[in-house]
Amino acid sequence: MASSPARSVATDFLLRFVGVQLVALILAVILVLSGYSVVARQYVRSQAIQFMDVMLSVREYTSRKINPIIAPINAVSDEAFLPSAVPSYSATKVFEYLRLNHAYEDFQYREASLNPTSPADLADEQEAQLIRRFMANPSLKELSGSLDSKSDHHQYFVAKPIRLTKESCLTCHSTPDRAPRSQIRVYGETGGFGWQVGDVVGAQIVTLPEDAGLPAPGRFALLLVAAVGGLSAAVVLAVNRIFSSVVFRPLFKLLQSVDKGYEDENLEKRPDEFGLLARRFKDLRH
Repeated sequence: MASSPARSVATDFLLRFVGVQLVALILAVILVLSGYSVVARQYVRSQAIQFMDVMLSVREYTSRKINPIIAPINAVSDEAFLPSAVPSYSATKVFEYLRLNHAYEDFQYREASLNPTSPADLADEQEAQLIRRFMANPSLKELSGSLDSKSDHHQYFVAKPIRLTKESCLTCHSTPDRAPRSQIRVYGETGGFGWQVGDVVGAQIVTLPEDAGLPAPGRFALLLVAAVGGLSAAVVLAVNRIFSSVVFRPLFKLLQSVDKGYEDENLEKRPDEFGLLARRFKDLRH
């Protein structure tokens, strides 16, 4: 009687198949994680661009519809200056209300300047560098990238230059003697003057975490491993079940019939290779 093999074909096949699945899992995780940062950067960039477009629309609406109504009042008033006529003020205030929505609480919006009318808009060191790059290169329309931050999250920014394009803006920003008295009373005579048409006077800057709206890389990796690992385990179980039914059981029956010298009619009736082998062994015995 033939001795049993040290390791069955089924065991050998499953070990090799599991090994291939494991290697495929590792490669899939490496490839996906390597592309995760690229996908995350594109996603966050699209969010920042959309947000910037909203703020630009607010500025444009203020310039076209609100300023013509309020600017004449500021020009003759000795009372409090009405800042609603200023596009940057409107955009900043709309942003403050927008941040009340939790979906935008991680966003930051700034209209920074090296020579602002309001001290609150004075550019910090990083913002000043961006503005100077726009000033040095008039054809530069946009800057984006990572920004140093004290936050635990890496920050991504999109910045666009604020360029003085309208003569009407010089009423408030050329010389103090041309500015409304109410403006001088609120902001003084030192900031926001000396501007000229065509000058880059500041920058609009949208900042948000680089993983805004996305799971952290570590959590994403865990979810990926769980998903792909679960799928791989399901595939291994399915393949084991299918091969056991189609290959391993008929092969085991065939080996038993040869080893013990009996004939299996059900096996001989099979139309596949196992049935053919069973019939050949029967012919050999006869």
